[in-house]
Amino acid sequence: MKLKIKVKHLAALVAALGASFILLQLIVMPRVEVTVAKKHYEQGAANGKNELLQVIDASSGDDKWELIRQYMIENGSDLGTTSFNVVIGVETVYTNLVTSYPDQPRWTGDEKVKYLEDYLSGAPADGYLVRAAKQLALEYLTQGRTDDALRALEQTEQRLPGNYNNQRYELRLARAQIYVNTEQSENAERLLDDLNAKSYPKGSYLHDNIVKLTSQIAAQHNNAASSVSGTINRSDGKPMAGIGVFLRDSKEVYHSLIESEPYQTMTDSEGNFTFKGVVPGSYVIYIGLSFEQIDGWTRPAKQDTEWIDIRGGEHLTRNITLQRLIQLHAPVDEQVITGKTIKFEWEPVEGAAYYTLNGTLPVENGTVGTTIKDHIESHAIELPLDMLYSVPTGISYKKLGDKYIPDPSTLLGYANPSSRFSWNIEAYDADGKLLTRSNGYRLNEQTMGHLPFFYLKERSLTDADRLLLADRLDEALLAYKTNYERDEQDEHSLRMIVKLLEANASENNQQLGVTAVPYLEKMAAANIDIGNTLSSLIEYYGSIGDWSQVDRYYGMLNEALRGKVPSYTQAQYGRLLLKQGKIQEGEEQLRQAQENDPSNRFIGDYIASVIYTSGNFDTAAELARLYPERSYYDKSNPDWSMLVHGLLEESQGPNKETYFTKLQEALRACFSSDQSRIDDWIEEPAYAAMKAFITAVSEVN
Repeated sequence: MKLKIKVKHLAALVAALGASFILLQLIVMPRVEVTVAKKHYEQGAANGKNELLQVIDASSGDDKWELIRQYMIENGSDLGTTSFNVVIGVETVYTNLVTSYPDQPRWTGDEKVKYLEDYLSGAPADGYLVRAAKQLALEYLTQGRTDDALRALEQTEQRLPGNYNNQRYELRLARAQIYVNTEQSENAERLLDDLNAKSYPKGSYLHDNIVKLTSQIAAQHNNAASSVSGTINRSDGKPMAGIGVFLRDSKEVYHSLIESEPYQTMTDSEGNFTFKGVVPGSYVIYIGLSFEQIDGWTRPAKQDTEWIDIRGGEHLTRNITLQRLIQLHAPVDEQVITGKTIKFEWEPVEGAAYYTLNGTLPVENGTVGTTIKDHIESHAIELPLDMLYSVPTGISYKKLGDKYIPDPSTLLGYANPSSRFSWNIEAYDADGKLLTRSNGYRLNEQTMGHLPFFYLKERSLTDADRLLLADRLDEALLAYKTNYERDEQDEHSLRMIVKLLEANASENNQQLGVTAVPYLEKMAAANIDIGNTLSSLIEYYGSIGDWSQVDRYYGMLNEALRGKVPSYTQAQYGRLLLKQGKIQEGEEQLRQAQENDPSNRFIGDYIASVIYTSGNFDTAAELARLYPERSYYDKSNPDWSMLVHGLLEESQGPNKETYFTKLQEALRACFSSDQSRIDDWIEEPAYAAMKAFITAVSEVN
């Protein structure tokens, strides 16, 4: 069979095929490439980001702007309190990251600058343009390019059409904020005067932020008011520009950053920051950074060294230096330990006098951190696994049905051979100052290092362990008791009995009862978990008034810890001495504990004991000034300076001796913890300042 095609039909077919080929090359294939690149980027594929950038570069017009909008602007960080990827406080770190694509690769600062600049120069003038301008300004600020940030905001404001007034005002406000942060108050006032010529609803974003900036400028002009300033650098000398800095009152640190933070600024191109007009109080500094700024670095901060106490009229300096993360050597990368010991090794840190080894174990709702060993004077240590099995892991809870029960993973701790554990190191100088740590953000191949995971498979689960992990806690307790009765050398069962009894007591808001004491005493005799064991015995015998046993076990604890008893335990022992009527001995223990307690939690007891023994209100007032009690969780703690001042004024007059005798009587009631005596005394009509002081002392806890 022969097929005949006329020439003109053949020409038409060739033309059609050519058109189809052109259509395929110019429209279909590019769309396929775009779809594939978007999918790879969203899934976090190895080359996904490069593929998407190539597609953006090859696109033009609305297609290009749509890609930048979807993958940069919509998931980007605008200027503002909550714009930072990472927020670091004092022993507090959290990530601020909202994204439509959890697996997407991160954009570098240079990548964001390049494409956001393109967007500002050619994209439509709408709300996305405003967001792009704010994001570009933030990137410029982190690179120390303040003038470029101001220019980007101003040029975008000029591009917006007439029906975008509010967005124009927001951009003007953002410029005013930058001027305030860089202490260019005249420029800020000029912009704010212009903004104030309009009317905004009270409580709106513009109204509240204009008021806040106006207040900040007034504070900058008040040279007599307190100020806090400083510089943020890396340890290699690089100044950290564009870092968010927040001066936070102790009552506010329990929640994450909010837009209405009263003291907030950003570092300038040299890493400098300043807060003026700071009202009296106790503060800590939080900082906000991008992932790039924190990658491979850490802010070494401990609560006991970071408090800033403002009393009025001071001009304080607090510099912050980011340090390189410590590299870990072993055990790493899910190493399995099957022997009787485990050896931890890490890189040495210049200037370190000792290290603290911490561990983390998984639980149902996250992880639990513990201290495995402190005051390690070398950069390696080999420990018996029995020591890890004894590490206190606390009690976390998980939901089972309609109630919460102790999480068995916490109770079993490092004795669980099926758990994957991790570890980290902190380095300290001879004065106890934290130098750096291994835990932190490691986000690329250069900073990643080894993964700090390991397994402990020296022991196998017992039947009692399996009952525990199956959430059958009561049956597990009986099984551990049976095991221990059968073999009193079974330290694991002994530990687990005490942990389960502690969990039962905690669940019922009770102290460990008499049934736990024989097991605790066995643990003390066997030197198992000696710190917590002896502390529990001290607490129990103190609750029943057996003072000889309290003194005995505290002496054992002091000897075991070589005089380094934790401040909380020492303060509690001091309070028990006060309860016995040994006021001078109790005062001395409280004094020593106070020197190591940054929270000043028991300063009220210490002040009360000083007043009782010496009658010296001036000394008490000085202690109150030196050690203000911190207020947490939006709770206002006693102002001991004001309370002592009230006593001093009330005691003046001809009946001063009678007043002091009455005060001692009331303090004895407080020291005895006899609430009925305290209540009866407070009901008496006289001495308002004394009543206020006694009430505050009776509530110290």
